[in-house]
Amino acid sequence: MPTSLPIEEVYVNERVIKITLKNVRDKPGIAADIFRILANKGINVELIVGGPGSKGHADIAFLILESQLPKIEEVKEEILREVNAKDMVVDKDVVLLSFYGRDLYKVPGIAYKVFNAFATGGINIEMIATSRDSLSCVIRQKFVDAAKEVVSEFLGIEIKKIY
Repeated sequence: MPTSLPIEEVYVNERVIKITLKNVRDKPGIAADIFRILANKGINVELIVGGPGSKGHADIAFLILESQLPKIEEVKEEILREVNAKDMVVDKDVVLLSFYGRDLYKVPGIAYKVFNAFATGGINIEMIATSRDSLSCVIRQKFVDAAKEVVSEFLGIEIKKIY
């Protein structure tokens, strides 16, 4: 049953790739170093998620457009060396869903309702990012049709494809 939410639009981007830098040193300036290298190569980042550090190291994951994969591969060794990361994992089997609405942050329960709709459809969320006006989720590519169904059924919103 659709709920009344201030979500105005939902977009899906199926042309993203998740890059995870494993076991990066957890200290000031590391994220700046990573994203400086990417910026200097002309790589735009769609979404960034950093995990909590443990024993001086953390993972940093981000999304890029699939068209930028060759550029990432060109700077892989430089990034690994610069931040002393153990590995860079490339995952091509993800999609980005972004929920937009003016002042989403003012309405309690938005995240719960979106996450509950996904859970009902058996869809695991791999990355989450929020802002005042958006909630973005990264899921496996194989669940994109199920996500469209549950978002329509439980939230009453049709997903628009942007790529």
